[in-house]
Amino acid sequence: MWPFAKRQPRTTAAKLRAGTKALARRDIAAAVAWLSDVVAEKPEDITALLNLGAAYHYLEQHTRALEYFQRVTALQPAHAKAWLNIAAARSALGHLQMAEEALQKVIAIDPHFPDVHYNLAVVKIRLARPFEALAELELQMADKPNHADARELLEKLRAQVI
Repeated sequence: MWPFAKRQPRTTAAKLRAGTKALARRDIAAAVAWLSDVVAEKPEDITALLNLGAAYHYLEQHTRALEYFQRVTALQPAHAKAWLNIAAARSALGHLQMAEEALQKVIAIDPHFPDVHYNLAVVKIRLARPFEALAELELQMADKPNHADARELLEKLRAQVI
């Protein structure tokens, strides 16, 4: 047996790597622990804030996740991924209008951001606006013709409204 215990990350960068790796392997408790340390040490670390928000989103603590995503947009108002994550948290909380607004911000920042039109279509369906959802799905398919989820949803929606 090796006589030394595994060393724990000590630097902020090492803790960020440990937290990010824990999040990737879905060890959410470890991710929250490491990333919380990073945010305490470096409150403006965008990656740590996004990943900690994602960890809380996985724990279905959407209000807490939202706090971290909003901290990112306070630091970088044009951070498309943070706005997309805000939309996901808002949607999970049932705040559909606010989710739609966040997705519109993503589109304003980058109209070709991955999955933004698909996510907006899902929100519009939940808001009972199927024709607007169809338009968003068409935009998604124009951006990424092989988007399987968008194609499936588009076919279902067309069958319902046309």
